Amino acid sequence: MTIKKTCLTVMPRGLAVLAAATLPVVSQGAAVQVLDQVTNPEGAIHEPLEVYGALRLSVDYSDADVSADEADADPLLSDGDLSVSSNTSMIGFRGEVPLDNRYMFLWQYEQQVDIDDDDPGDVWTTRDSFLGLQSPAGTFLVGQVNTPFKNMGVQYLGYFNTTNADSHAILGAAANGSGARLDLLGANSLNWKIKKGDVSLALQYAADQQGSIKSVDDNDRASYSGWLRWNPGVLDVNAAFIRYSDFFGTGELDAYRGSLRYRMGPVTVSGLYEDVSPENFAPFDREAYGLQLFYTLVPRWTLAAQWNHAEESEAGDDDADQYSLGVFHALNDRVLLHAMVTTTENGENAAYKGVDYAHGDKLATLANRDPWSVSLGAQLKF
Repeated sequence: MTIKKTCLTVMPRGLAVLAAATLPVVSQGAAVQVLDQVTNPEGAIHEPLEVYGALRLSVDYSDADVSADEADADPLLSDGDLSVSSNTSMIGFRGEVPLDNRYMFLWQYEQQVDIDDDDPGDVWTTRDSFLGLQSPAGTFLVGQVNTPFKNMGVQYLGYFNTTNADSHAILGAAANGSGARLDLLGANSLNWKIKKGDVSLALQYAADQQGSIKSVDDNDRASYSGWLRWNPGVLDVNAAFIRYSDFFGTGELDAYRGSLRYRMGPVTVSGLYEDVSPENFAPFDREAYGLQLFYTLVPRWTLAAQWNHAEESEAGDDDADQYSLGVFHALNDRVLLHAMVTTTENGENAAYKGVDYAHGDKLATLANRDPWSVSLGAQLKF
C-alpha cells in the first residue's frame, strides 16, 4: 500500500491508477522511473507548491572506435575513457491553484542539472515549463512543452531514455551524425490534451520552434504535432506526427511514428516504426524501426534489451543498428539501479552516435565506426 501511495505523487493521476491496478506491487517502484512524469507533467501536479527532481548519475566507459589523434580533434570523440555523467538529472517547482471544482490552474518551472560540468548557459526553464488550465474540455498548457511527437517516443523508450543506451542515437537522428534531432521541446507552444477512457489525444502548435528573444515569434518557423494513444490495459498503441515549417534551415520536414506495446505477465514486448521526410536534407530522409524486450526476472529485477535500425537515407550506404542490453534493480519506489552496455554499428557512410543527448555525455563517432559504452548508474527521485 505504501508503494501505491507514493506512485500517486509522482505519476499522472490516470496513469498512476492504471499502474496500481495492473502492475504487481513488487514492480511498481521500477514503473515510477519510466518517465510518465515527463510525457504528462501536468498530471503530476497535486500540491499548491512542490519542489521535486531526479538525480541520475552514472559511471561509464565509452569508446568512439577512433584513434587517439582522431579523438583529440573532437570533444565528442573518445578513444576509450572513464566518465561521470549526469544523464537527465533535473530540479523543478510546480503547483496548482484551484478556481472551482471544475477548473484548476497549473504551473511548472523545470531545469536540467548538469552535475558533471559547469555550463554557464544553464538557465531556468530548460525543460517543460508552463502555465496551464485543467478543465472538463481537457488540459491547456502555454509555454515551453515537449512536442507530442517527442513524448510519444519517450513513452516508448521507457527505461532506456535516461541511460547511455538512449535510443535517440538512432531514432529521430540524422545519418551523418550532425546533431540534428527531432525530439525537441516545443518553443512558444500552445498545447492541448484530453483523455476519454482508454484513449488520449495531445495536440500542439509551437509558434516559433527555433525560439525568439524579446521579439515577435516568427511563424515561418512553427511546428505542428499530435499524439494519439489507445491504452486498454496490457495493450498500448500509439501514433504521432510532427511537421516543421522550417527545420533549422533544412526546409519543411514531416515525420511520423507508430508503436505497439504488449504486456504478458513478466514480459513486455514493444515495437516502433519511424518515417522522416525533410525537404532538402538527404541524411535525414529515411525510415527507422526498433524492438524492445523487458523481462521481470524476479521481483524488482528487470532485464531490458533493445534493437534499433535506421534504413539507408537518400544520401546512400548509411544504414545503422543499435544494440543495448541492461539490467535494472528497484531498491524501492524512488531508487533505481542499472547496469547497461550499448553499441551502434554504422554502415559505410553512417555516423550515428553511440550515446545521445538524454545521457548527458554524448559519444559521437566517424563514418563506418562502431562506438560502444558500458555504464553503472543510479536514479533517485525526490
